[in-house]
Amino acid sequence: MTKLARKTFFAKIGFSFVFLSVGDALLGKAPKGNASKESVALPEGENPVSESEATASSLGFHHDASKTDFKRYPGRAEPSSKNEFCKHCSQFTRLNDGWGKCSILNPGVVSAKGWCGAWSQKS
Repeated sequence: MTKLARKTFFAKIGFSFVFLSVGDALLGKAPKGNASKESVALPEGENPVSESEATASSLGFHHDASKTDFKRYPGRAEPSSKNEFCKHCSQFTRLNDGWGKCSILNPGVVSAKGWCGAWSQKS
């Protein structure tokens, strides 16, 4: 390779890298990970319930319902259970769009997109 060809090669590689990186941002593709998830701020002065807390753990609670242990709770995997989230539970009292109080899991707040084994349809 000549020096000119080598410079051209590296220039094209650099341009391609920048183009792909900037192109994703311009097309609205968010980076993977927590940055792409929508999040609602916790209500002031509140802390989320710990998933490792004794009651929460025994009920299989997760702030993200997709992390439910489906072997332990096979009914949660059923298509009829697709709308079983804390925000639709009779134990849930909404504080804002993303968080609320649970009458079973306290102290603290739970995610509206969470789930536990004590879930019951809000009437």
